[in-house]
Amino acid sequence: MTSPSTQTPSGAPPSPGGAGRVTEGSLVGTPKEGMIKPQLTGGDKVRATLGRMRPGIGHAVDAAFTVAVMACCLAGLRTVLFGWQWWQAAAVGVVLGLLVGHVQATYRWPIVATTALGAVLYLLLGGPLAVRDDVKWGFLPTGQTFKDLVGGPVTGWTDLLTLVPPVDARGPYLAVALFLGLVGTVLLYATARVTRSRLRLVATPFALLAVTIVIGTGQPAAQWVQGLLLALVLVGWLVARDHLDPDIGIARPGMRRPALSRVVQGALIVLVAALLGALVGPLLPGRDGESDRQVVRTGVVPGHDTSVLASPLSRYRDFTADSPTQLYERELLRVEGVPATTPMRLATLDTWDGSTWGVAGRGESRADAGRSFQQFGRRVGVLDGGNPTQVRVTVPEGGYGEGWLLTTGQVEGIEFLGSARERLEGKAWLNLSTNSVLVPPGLRPGDRYELRTELPAKGAGALPESLPVARGSMPMTGDTSFVDARIETWKGSSDDPWAQLRSIATTMREEGTYTDGAPSTGASSEAERAKIATIARNYPAGHGLGRLDRFLNSEELAGNDEQYAATLGLIGNRLGIPTRVVVGATATDDGLVRGRDVHAWVEVRLRDGSWFQLMPQTFVPSMTEQQTDTSRAPQAWDKPEVDPPPQPPPADPPPPEPVVDWSSPSTWPLWAQLLAVFVLLPLLVLALTPVVTAVRRAVRQRSGSADRRIGRSWNDLLEEARLLGVPLPAGGTRVEQARALGPRVDAVPAAMQADGLVFGEAPAHPDAVGQWHGELRRVRRRLRQATSFVTRVRATLDPRSLLSRHEDIGMHDSTTTTREAHR
Repeated sequence: MTSPSTQTPSGAPPSPGGAGRVTEGSLVGTPKEGMIKPQLTGGDKVRATLGRMRPGIGHAVDAAFTVAVMACCLAGLRTVLFGWQWWQAAAVGVVLGLLVGHVQATYRWPIVATTALGAVLYLLLGGPLAVRDDVKWGFLPTGQTFKDLVGGPVTGWTDLLTLVPPVDARGPYLAVALFLGLVGTVLLYATARVTRSRLRLVATPFALLAVTIVIGTGQPAAQWVQGLLLALVLVGWLVARDHLDPDIGIARPGMRRPALSRVVQGALIVLVAALLGALVGPLLPGRDGESDRQVVRTGVVPGHDTSVLASPLSRYRDFTADSPTQLYERELLRVEGVPATTPMRLATLDTWDGSTWGVAGRGESRADAGRSFQQFGRRVGVLDGGNPTQVRVTVPEGGYGEGWLLTTGQVEGIEFLGSARERLEGKAWLNLSTNSVLVPPGLRPGDRYELRTELPAKGAGALPESLPVARGSMPMTGDTSFVDARIETWKGSSDDPWAQLRSIATTMREEGTYTDGAPSTGASSEAERAKIATIARNYPAGHGLGRLDRFLNSEELAGNDEQYAATLGLIGNRLGIPTRVVVGATATDDGLVRGRDVHAWVEVRLRDGSWFQLMPQTFVPSMTEQQTDTSRAPQAWDKPEVDPPPQPPPADPPPPEPVVDWSSPSTWPLWAQLLAVFVLLPLLVLALTPVVTAVRRAVRQRSGSADRRIGRSWNDLLEEARLLGVPLPAGGTRVEQARALGPRVDAVPAAMQADGLVFGEAPAHPDAVGQWHGELRRVRRRLRQATSFVTRVRATLDPRSLLSRHEDIGMHDSTTTTREAHR
C-alpha cells in the first residue's frame, strides 16, 4: 500500500528526484539514462556507414602489397601491348579494384552486388580514365567507347592472340589491360581482407600470372620480375600479415624471431625446392631459349590467304618495256630515307608448288612461330635492339596500286599517314620470316605510309669466292628434278655447294640471252600480229614447271628476271642451299621507283641465319647486249644423260651412350630423374618426417616459459592423437580432450596436472614441469599401444604434423597481455 505522501496527481510529472519510481497508473519506472538508443538522422547513418570503410593499418598493408603483386603480374603484358597508355589503363583498373574490393570486404556483399558495382565503375570511369580514344571533350564517353569497353574482355583478347605483338595500346586492347587490373585486384584484395589462408591468398596472383603468360609472346616479358620479385613480394606479404595478426603465423607479439622448429621447417622446404629445381628444371620447356616457349598464340593460325592476290613474280612482265600497262617509265612510288642501291622488296617468295613461287614463311626467333601472315601496327617486338630507320613511301598519281607493300630490311612497324590512315589502319599483314607486308585493300594514289625498319646492306654487284651458306632447302612441293641436267653441266668441278651455285649463276649470265617476249603494241598488219603471237608462244611469261622446263631445255636460255630468278632459286634448293626469290626494286638517287627499277633476285641463307642477296646483275644477262633473236624459234637442247642424284649417305651410327655423371642430377637419364623426383624425393621427405618431428618436439619442450612449454607439449599429444585417428571435441578443455582419448590411455590425471601448473597462483617450477613431461610420455606410449601397428607407422610418417601451429599461452606467459591487446 502506497503512502499518501508519495502519491502524485494523475498525469502530473514526476519530481526531478523521483526518477526510477513507479508513478500512479504506471507499471514500469522511468528508464535509466542510456537504456534507450538515440534516434539517428540520415546524415548520422551515412557517417556511421562510411566510418566502417575507414581503413586500418592492416588494410593499408594489404592494399600496398596488392598493388605490388598486380604490377609484377601485369608486367607480362609488356611484350603484348605497346605504349604507356596500357600502363595507365592497368593502373586505373587496380585503383578501381581496390575500391570495389574494399567495399565488398567491409560489407560482405554477395558476388552479384560486387559484380554490379565493378561493372558500373568499369563502364562509367573506364572511358574518361583509360580508354580515351573516342571520348568527347576529354571526359564524355561515346558509343564507340562503350563498344571498346565491352568488346575488350569479350573479343579483344582474341585479337591480341592474332596480331603481331606488341599491339598498339588503344581501344579494346586498353580495355583488356583495364579489365585484368580491375578483376585481378578485386579478387586479390577482397580475398586478403576476408581470409587467413595463405593458399587462397596466393591463388589469385598465380592465376593472373598464368593468364599474362598464356596471352603473352614467345619472348619472356619480365623474367626477374615475374620469376623472383613476385615470389619475394608474396613472401613479404605473408610475413607482414603474420606480424599484424597475433592469432596466426609464426611471429607473435613480444617475439623477435620465429621458433627454431619453424626455421628447421623453412630450411627443409628450401632444400626440397632446390632439389626439385635441379632435377625438374632441365626437363621443363623453355630452358633452351624462346623457341621452346609455348604460349597460346603459337597454336593460333589466323594467317591471310595469299592466294587471293597474284604472286608479284607472276606479274613481273607488267613492269617491262613492252607491257600494255605502260608502267616501265611511270613513277610508281616515291621513297625517302633509303640510300641508293639499297634493295627494297615487294614480296619474298619461299616456296614453289610447280606452278608459281609463293609465300609459306613461318615466324622466326624474334616473334611467334606457327603462323604465316599476321596483322601488325606501329611496333613489332619491343625488346628488339638495333637502330631502326624511318622510311616514308608515297604513291604518286597513277602510281603503284597493288596490295604488296614496298619494304626493306627487318620490318619493325608501320604507320599509315593522311587519308590512308582511316582506310588501311589495322589492315596490314606481315610475314615475320620474309618481312613481306600485305595490304589486301591495295594502295591508292596519294596514300602514304611510314616504315620503321633496320636497313639491310647495299646490294652486292659481284658474287664472293666463298660464302658460309647453310644446308637444307625451302619447302618445295613441286617436282624440281628437271634442273638436274643443267646442274650437272654447269656446276664445275668443285664439291662445295656455294662454288657450284656461283658457277651456275655465272654461266647463266654469260651464256644466256634476255627477252621480255612479244611487244604489246605496234601491230598494224595481219603479218605483224601473227609474228607477235608466235613470239608470245615461243617466249611466254610465267615460271611454272612447263615454262621453266622449256627455258632450261632450250639450246639458248631466253627469258627475263622472272625465269632466271625462279630457275636459280630452284637450283639453289636442289644443291642443298636454302634459297628464296625476291621481287622488288633498288633505291635510286632521286628516290623515285619506276617500272624499269623493278627486278627479281634470289637470297641464300647463311649459317648464322641471315640472308645473302644475289642481285640480278650477277645471274641475269645484259638487257641491251644479250638480246634474244625472237625471229627464230628456240632450239631444243640436246641434254646429256644424267644419273639421278645419289642417295644420301646412311646416317652416322649413333654415338655411344655417354657415361652418366651421377654427381650432377641434370645429367642423369630421364628415367633416373623421374624416379628421383616422384619416388625417391617423397620417400626422403617421409623418412625425415619422424626425425624433424622429434627434433621439433624436443625443442618445443625446452624453450619458452613454463606455460608455453606445457601448452606446446599438450598440443603435440593432441596432434598425434588426430594422426592416429582418435576423434577429439572441438574447442574442448584439456580434461574433455583427455576423456576423449579413452580410459585405456588414462590421460585425465595428466590433463588436470597441466591445468594446475598453467593456472596456478605462481609460475610452475621447472622440476614440476619436467615430472609432468615424464607423465605425458607415458600417456603417449599408452596412446600408441592402443592402435594397430599399421596406424602407428602411418602416423609416424605423416608430414602433416610439421604444419601444426597450435599453441597454448597461460596466465604467466609474458606475451599474454600483448596478445589480448591485439585481438
